[in-house]
Amino acid sequence: MFSKSAHFLSDFPRGKKCWFTVAATSARIRAVQQRFGDPFTLRRAVRPRNQCFWVRFLYTTRPSQENNNNKVITVDADIGSSIERAHYALIPAHDFLFTPAMQESIEAFRLDWEHLEADPYMADGGKYRFRRYGLFRLSATTGELSAIAGASFYQSAKINPLNGGQPRHFAPLTADIASNAFLREVILFDFAQLTANKHIDDDWLIGVHQIRILAADGIPGNPTPEGTHRDDENFTAQHLIGRHNISGGINYFYGNGPAPTECPQVVWEQQVYFDSYYFDRSLWHSVSPIVLGDGDGDGYRDVLLIDFVESSKLN
Repeated sequence: MFSKSAHFLSDFPRGKKCWFTVAATSARIRAVQQRFGDPFTLRRAVRPRNQCFWVRFLYTTRPSQENNNNKVITVDADIGSSIERAHYALIPAHDFLFTPAMQESIEAFRLDWEHLEADPYMADGGKYRFRRYGLFRLSATTGELSAIAGASFYQSAKINPLNGGQPRHFAPLTADIASNAFLREVILFDFAQLTANKHIDDDWLIGVHQIRILAADGIPGNPTPEGTHRDDENFTAQHLIGRHNISGGINYFYGNGPAPTECPQVVWEQQVYFDSYYFDRSLWHSVSPIVLGDGDGDGYRDVLLIDFVESSKLN
């Protein structure tokens, strides 16, 4: 933690994150927040002392344009604050920027959806879901992201009454995808957005799901066959990779109360590559079935699903 006077805040490089304390009157605190905007977050105020407050801030100002040019992914949104306020964030593709240096990795990543394997755990008998899965550990000490070989995916029957209650061993991510530079940047980017207002003490486990839902003539595909549900992870990110010759696949959010609301509070259709949304474990949600369209070729909806679990919170 750094101790700094608010007078010297300009010494910090923009786009960096660090803790520091200031002795400040309420007026001074407001001035600092007005100067740096919403990303400058008041974290904790300690007891009054001589009509001042010792205040702990988390400095997360938006990067300057110069620093943006050095980043692989940037976004024109405050995802972390949206999660804290509404328990979800909808981020259309045009709010993201990707460095051109990642183009080769991006294309290799997108093409891998042609090589997923059938999901053998569909209790509804459906043959419409194809997927791969990988698990990573993010070290709180070193920041290193490391793959965990042979990991299974588990959901309780309470969370997923259709397919839960058993470890599911999906086809693993291929070696090329597990080491794909773009995937790793997306994981780290999403994690940074979702935890921007949190102090990280523990390692995190991060599950990566490549999923394709197919729609055939007279046979719809169901992205959420378990129906309206909550996820059990701290946070989840979902990025659209592609959709072709389908209708449907609409996202519905039903609030974060003890039970889902009778009518959806949010209705959103992802349409183009990297239309994305983020949410926490409190959000009730579902996705409508996809139906084959009138165009040429197969109907499908491809998504990248990334879940984030604080290791100390595992059951």
